[in-house]
Amino acid sequence: ELMKHKARLCAHGDMQQWGLDFWETFSPVVMWIIVHVLLTVAAIHNLLAKCIDFVLSFLQADLDVNVFMELPIGMTIESGHPKDHVLRFNKSIYSLKQSSLNWFKLLSGAM
Repeated sequence: ELMKHKARLCAHGDMQQWGLDFWETFSPVVMWIIVHVLLTVAAIHNLLAKCIDFVLSFLQADLDVNVFMELPIGMTIESGHPKDHVLRFNKSIYSLKQSSLNWFKLLSGAM
């Protein structure tokens, strides 16, 4: 019988140091007046307005720096003691200071 478990791996972003682990952060901010104007224009011209939700968006963006993390509690490695190994990330994960900036760069480059 196959047992399935879901989990989300989050980093301790509060342990990151500016200038050592990251150099920039980004926090997107919506100007609600622009959203209202766009929806009003769409309603006046009888246009269709759609909303997009990007599932697991942060996990799609590549990291531009090396990020390492100790193994989570309960994760085992067949060869050796868990304290002898670290994880190196290729993609952004939740709670990193630079995750939203990396996602914004990826999204901007695709537009």
